[in-house]
Amino acid sequence: MGLNKRRRSFTRLLLNRVLLIAAFISMMTSNVQADGGTVLWHRTTGPFAVTAFTTESPLRIGPTDISFLVESIDQPHPVVDAQVFIELDNEAGATIRAEATHKQARNKLLYCSLINVPEAGHWKMKITIEHGGERAELIERLMVSGKQPMLIAYWKLMAFPPVVIVLFVVNQWLRRNHTVL
Repeated sequence: MGLNKRRRSFTRLLLNRVLLIAAFISMMTSNVQADGGTVLWHRTTGPFAVTAFTTESPLRIGPTDISFLVESIDQPHPVVDAQVFIELDNEAGATIRAEATHKQARNKLLYCSLINVPEAGHWKMKITIEHGGERAELIERLMVSGKQPMLIAYWKLMAFPPVVIVLFVVNQWLRRNHTVL
């Protein structure tokens, strides 16, 4: 009777450790994101405080989601009836213009624009905000990287199944070979 009790105790201990390791591995693959993106920067200009978000950091060539949270400095609350314009210029002279609106944003407090960035390199981003007769501009520098190979982009997700299999094999080996702690 005592041997069975020790086996169950050992099994519970091992199961707890395996679950702890699995939870640790799953936490390694997560990022802190806001509305599907990471914070690029937070700046104050004129009567506005502006926070910029992107879907990935660093930015990559291709379609990218850039979102802005515009807040009033006088009364700290989001400004939801402004117009937000984005202009991107690169060193080669290419210019991209877009308007960020609430239509594309999941979080309706954000102004969002889906912009197709055609080239890697240094870009100058000019944001113009207009609200109630007030106008403010921000100029920020962006670094846009080339496309990331798929294997590198998803290595954590691809590594997870083999790690679980190895943990299961170790679990089974320990159950067969180590009956008592």
